[in-house]
Order: sequence, then structure tokens, then C-alpha cells
Amino acid sequence: MLLSIWAGCGFAVAQKPSHTLWYDKPAAAWHEALPLGNGYMGAMVFGDPQKEHLQLNEGTLYSGDPTGTYKSVNVRKDFKRVSELLAAGQYAEAQALIASQWLGRNHQLYQPMGDLWFEAAPANTPISDYKRQLDLETATATTTYRVGNTTYTRTYFASYPDHAIVVKMSASGPGKINGKFYVSTPHTPTARYQAQGQTLTMQGKVPGLALRRSFEQVEKLGDQYKYPEVYDKTGGRKPGAQNFLYDKQIDGLGMAFETRVRVLHTGGQISQERDAITVRDASEVTLLVSAATSFNGFDKSPASEGLDPKPILDKRFNALAKKTYADLYRTHLSDYQNLFSRVELELAAETEQSKLPTDQRVALFANGKDPAFTALYFHYGRYLMIAGSRPGGQPLNLQGIWNDLMTPPWNGAYTININAQMNYWPAELTNLSECQEPFFQAIKELAVNGRETARNVYGNDGWVAHHNTDIWRHAEPIDNCNCSFWPMAAGWLTSHFWERYLFTGDKTFLKNEVFPLLKGAVQFYQGWLVPNAQGYLVTPVGHSPEQNFLYDGQKQGTFSPGPTMDMAIIRESFSRYVEACELLGISDDFTALVKQSLAKLLPYQIGKYGQLQEWQLDFEDADVQHRHFSHLYAIHPSNQINAQTTPELTAAARRVMERRGDGATGWSMGWKVNVWARLYEGDHALKLLTNLFKLITTEQAHMSGGGTYPNLFCAHPPFQIDGNFGATAGIAEMLVQSHAGEIHLLPALPQAWHTGRVKGLKTRGGLVVDMTWKAGKLTKAVIHANQGGTFRIRTSDRLTMTPAANVSNVASPNPLLRFVDAGTPLIKDKTKLGETPTVPGFTMEVKLEKGKVYEIR
Repeated sequence: MLLSIWAGCGFAVAQKPSHTLWYDKPAAAWHEALPLGNGYMGAMVFGDPQKEHLQLNEGTLYSGDPTGTYKSVNVRKDFKRVSELLAAGQYAEAQALIASQWLGRNHQLYQPMGDLWFEAAPANTPISDYKRQLDLETATATTTYRVGNTTYTRTYFASYPDHAIVVKMSASGPGKINGKFYVSTPHTPTARYQAQGQTLTMQGKVPGLALRRSFEQVEKLGDQYKYPEVYDKTGGRKPGAQNFLYDKQIDGLGMAFETRVRVLHTGGQISQERDAITVRDASEVTLLVSAATSFNGFDKSPASEGLDPKPILDKRFNALAKKTYADLYRTHLSDYQNLFSRVELELAAETEQSKLPTDQRVALFANGKDPAFTALYFHYGRYLMIAGSRPGGQPLNLQGIWNDLMTPPWNGAYTININAQMNYWPAELTNLSECQEPFFQAIKELAVNGRETARNVYGNDGWVAHHNTDIWRHAEPIDNCNCSFWPMAAGWLTSHFWERYLFTGDKTFLKNEVFPLLKGAVQFYQGWLVPNAQGYLVTPVGHSPEQNFLYDGQKQGTFSPGPTMDMAIIRESFSRYVEACELLGISDDFTALVKQSLAKLLPYQIGKYGQLQEWQLDFEDADVQHRHFSHLYAIHPSNQINAQTTPELTAAARRVMERRGDGATGWSMGWKVNVWARLYEGDHALKLLTNLFKLITTEQAHMSGGGTYPNLFCAHPPFQIDGNFGATAGIAEMLVQSHAGEIHLLPALPQAWHTGRVKGLKTRGGLVVDMTWKAGKLTKAVIHANQGGTFRIRTSDRLTMTPAANVSNVASPNPLLRFVDAGTPLIKDKTKLGETPTVPGFTMEVKLEKGKVYEIR
């Protein structure tokens, strides 16, 4: 085990392979750099001794304006004709009408802010002993190397409490720090730089319009009328039309930003050189970096109603001036570890392969000689959530908080037909509940716009959201892709609020936060449903993201009534609404109507291959191995299908997974890990993790051959961070599950994880679980009961539960305990679908007192 002492701080921090990413060379590309974040700002650290580079982001920095959307979509106008075409099986004709009349315009882009550079004076002897690393226990990156007899150390961290990124450079030996600091931004039309005293300042604006589509694409779609900024009323391009329009090019629109870097030094001297600060012969240099924008809310123009970044930064740097580096580090460490240290994980023993550089560990993982690597990936996922999503900031988008591209993949948006939700799957499970607050705030803001969209576009009550949104919380369908028309997101987004209630039992939260959003989603769905020929209620127009079906031979269709995912989300929303009304004592005509509709919803169906049907009709898949398998929403992330209560449907879900196969894009493999875990197939879930841990060294490939970049970012490819979070949640699901009416310990433990321990995982019902296991069997579990009540707990063997020993706040003697079952199949008959799933293990029923601690041995 290595031991590092942070110079000037006095903190000793143990470095462990399960908590440390490290490399023996600088980052040569963005997806090799190491991410830092404080929930507001992100930085990618390259670690080049000669030309250090920190690529910088600020979480609110999006192009556009709240008004930059297209609100004239009118579903009611062509609703009857689309319904008639679908009923007649004329799917292509219906699709063409939807594409031309029911889609809007592309939304705005998450923008890079800029770059911080340090050009070191040329080294007079070769650089040796190079190492860069990211310590996940402390959220601290370091770069070390030697030049002659001098050791150079760079330490980097991002502080949430102090709203700053801090870099410390030190030289130990005869050599000194010599070089030039400067900043740059890709937003050159508006960029202004200044070096004054000890401070570098960069000011600019991002585009008031950023158009991801090419003009040729827009014109081919006939969408010119949706972009009056660049097209005239005849559909011709306006003079000066460009994909990026800045400031005066677009009536002063665009979000302003200011980045400030303060350079502090020990020994030597600094001077200003045009837009740079030069340091000579310093033994130590500390950089304080912060930024602010004119963002003033999702519904206010940052140009005309925006905040002034300058006084914000003045106040922030005045506070920073009163603190030493040690103060800043201590505050950062306390804040970060309050979250990160809640959970610990060890999987199998570390091996010689575990000691290799991280990129080599990824490349070799498939050989099975480093099972402990999965623990590093799990810890990294929790690190990314803490770094990227904190109260007061913005939620994680498709790139988290890190992006270096003017036109990032899929706009750096919030894709809400799975991806944004997947980002937050680990939040409650892995004890990072607070990190979901930005997501909750964004959903509430989206619901505001979504009510207007439901009324104007559909003539419905409640609120609606489609498959994509951005910082302006636009709720209309976007352009170009058939997947854009998908008015189902509200229920899925609201389910995250419901899950928070299940994990906490907080009825005030249920009443004030969950219920209004849930009712709004249910109101929209109630107005959207129609009866089919058999009298079941179905959605009149839907699709299964982002898959097509085959009809009339080899014709491909997207839209049809009542696809399974639509019905799963609506069934979940209706049943939870009815339950919420019972819990809150609400009984009215609308509640009665929802109960009636719930009983009439189209049931789940099993198709000709024994699979859970993806559509109301048993269509063939256009791509049987498609990356989306949205009809399995009911088994994950929902709890409607499980082996305990619906074994036949569980078997049908398993058949879907077998047909989909084990190859996929990166984020899709993360989802598959979760589904196989819920099927109690630990070895199969590990197989998907193994496929995900395939080293990808280029970002040129697109939507195929998913894997992992050298810095452990998920490769869709390109980079898409939801795969990191999906896999993190999947690892937790392999260890603890609580969705099916019981707490199941080690439900999907693969053979390779035969020995290990975990601390701090959360369950529904308000329990926190610590476990150790050996030879694949649970040896001890400690249950912290944050809520009281009667629980069913399933274990891998017939173990017993007692008050915890050596704990001051233990339970009263002899808690209620009785064994319920011994892992037999829940139904005895074998069906034509194959074997009925067996729920492994033994279940005990126990009564737990709130605030007490229990042991299972």
C-alpha cells in the first residue's frame, strides 16, 4: 500500500487500488484526462508536465434563451387522421404525418467554457518517474514527476463549499517553478482576456442560437419556418446565417460568463505579460479558479434578465482570500467524505493485476484475474455523482458536467426516455440522496412548461414531457427523429420522487413534492388514453424507444397504439397515484376515475417466442438486438414484474434479454446489468460488466462496440456518462435488492465475487445494510433501521437475526422473527415458457424498531 502526504496540509491519505485511478503518462486526449467537479464547475486535468491543461465547464452554460423553442405543434389537428391510419395498419403513412406535423425544433447545446493552461519553461534534463492519479477517497488528483534532483508535484481538487477549483504546484529540490499561465475559450467572437496583478480574467458569451442541424438537414426536413433566426419567411437563408450566432448577430442574446484565476506564489516573482501571468523561480504556486454566468433561472433570459457574474465572483474571491490552502483542503475533504465515506465496497482480493495502471486494468479485465476492478468502477460512479450533481447546481446531463465540444453528442442534453433517469439510478441505492436534488428541481421546472405544452399541444390537463429537454426545460417534442414524439416522460421522471418516498418514508415529502407532480402526470395520461377494440385502454399513438417493428413483410414502422413501455409507465403512475391518495386520505371523483382506468389498462402480453411483447400486436423486431429494450421497464427500473409475484412474466422478460444478446452500446450494457441482477443471474450480470469494461481508445466510432475509455468514462461511443451510473446501480443491485416487497441480501452474487464486504447500501423502507460474505455465502449483515416496521429479509442461507452487539443504541430483545419460505419456486407448474424463476434463499419476517441496529449471522 502506498502512502502519500499532501505537502503543506499535513494530511496522510492511504492510496488503494480500489479507490485510485492512476497512469504512467499524461493524457493525450480528452477522454484520457481526469475529471474534477464541485457540482457547479467541471475540470478535465491532462497532467502534462510541459503544458498543463485544465479544460473547464460551468454547469449552467448553455446556448440559447427560454424563448428559443417552437410551440406551434398541434396534435389535435391531425389526431383523427393519424388514429385512422394506425387502425388501418398504414404505419408509414401515419409516421410521415407525425414527422411533418407533430415535431418541433432542435434544442440548445451545453457549451464548454474554456481552458486553463500552464506552459512550463523547457526542462534542461529528461522527465522521469511520471505518475498522475485520482484518489476517489479524497476527490484529489495529483501529478508527480522528476527533473534531475527535483520532484514536482501538482495537486488538484474541486471544493463544493468554497465554489472553487484549487491547484497547487510545488517543487522539492533545487529546481523551481517557471512558466506562463493563461486562459482561452472557444467562444472567440465574444472573448475578452485580462491579466491584472495576481488575477487572470476571461469574459465572454456563448451563442444566442446554436443549431446542431446542418442547414441542409433543416431544409430537407422543410423546417425552415421553425428557425426564424436564420431563415426568412420564404424559407431562404438570411444573410449571415450561421450555426452559431453570437451576441449582436442575434439581438444580443446569449449567456454571459466570467472565469477568474488567482495566482498565489511562494518565493520567486510573478509578472503580467499581455493576457498571461508569468512566474519565475517559485517554490510553490497555488491557483484558485472559479466562474459564474448570467443564468438566472430556466424561465428568464440570461441576456435581458440575467445576473452579473462580476459581483458574484468578487464576493467569492473575497471569501477565498481569508482562507489558507490547508483551510480549503480541509473544508473540501470534510464535505466530500461526508458523502463518499458512507459506502465501502471490497470484491474478492486484489491481485498483482490490480496494481497496474488503470487503462491496463481495463484492457486486461476480461482475463478474470482482477475481479476487484469492479469495486474501483463502482467507487468511481459514486465519485462522479458527487462531483457532478450537488444542491444548487444543475443535474447531470448526457456528459455529466464535463464537455469540451461546441456541438456535444446529442447537444449535451437531458434525454429523458432513459438516459437522464439512468444518471440517478445509484442516488438512493448508494446513499447519495442529496445528489438527486438538482434533478428534482429540474423536473419541477419542466412540469411548469409541461403544463403549458399539455394544454396547447394536446388540449389535456396535467403536464407532459417528451424525449428530450435542456436547461430551458422545453417540454415540446424536438425535430427530425421519430423518437422525438414520445409524450411519456412525466411518469418516469416522477417515479424518482416516489422512490425517494419509499427510501425515506417521508409523508410530508409525499404530500408536498410527490403528489402534485404525480397527479399532473396522471391527469395527462388519463386524457391521452383511448379504448382499443377489446375495450382495453391504450395510448392512441406511441412507440418503443428507439426501436422499430416489422409489418407487411419487411416494412419498418415506429408508431402504433399501446406499446408496452407506454402501458408500463401509465400502470405504474396510476397505481402509485391510487396508493398516494390512500396514504394521504384523498377520496374524490378523479381518484375514482383513475381506479377505474387502472383496471382497464391493456395487460402485459407474452409473444410467440415466449418473450414479453414490446408492442400491443406481436410484431417482429426490426432489430432483435437493439440497444433499447424499453418494454422491460416493468422489471427495471419499475417493480411491476418480479419473480415473487409475476413469475411467468419474469420468465418472458428473461426471454427478451436472451434474444437481445450481450452486445450493446455502453449505456445499454449498464442497463442490462440491472436487469440480469433482477433475474438473479449474477454471473450473467458480471458478463455484461466484462463487456462494458472493454478499453476504447478512440472517439471516432459511433453507437457501436460500447466500452470504457482510459479515464473510465463510459463509451457509448461517443462518451455518454449514463453508462457509468447505470453500471454503478447495477453493481449495487447485485448485492442488495428491495423492490419486490422484501430486502434481499446478495441476490445476484457472481462466483468471481465469492468473498467481499460492503457497507452503507440503502434499501426501500429506510434500512442501511452492511454485509460480509465468504465462499458465496453471507456471513454477517448489520441492519440499521432508520424506519421501523415489519420487514421481510431474504438471505443466502437460513440465518438468524438478533440485536447488534457492542452498539450503544441496540434493539430490544427478541424481535419478531419467523421464517417464511425456503427458496422454493413460487408456482409449481411448469409452463410452455420453460422453467418458472426460483427466488433464491430463505426469507425471515422481522419487526424492527426505528433507530435500532440488528445483526444477521
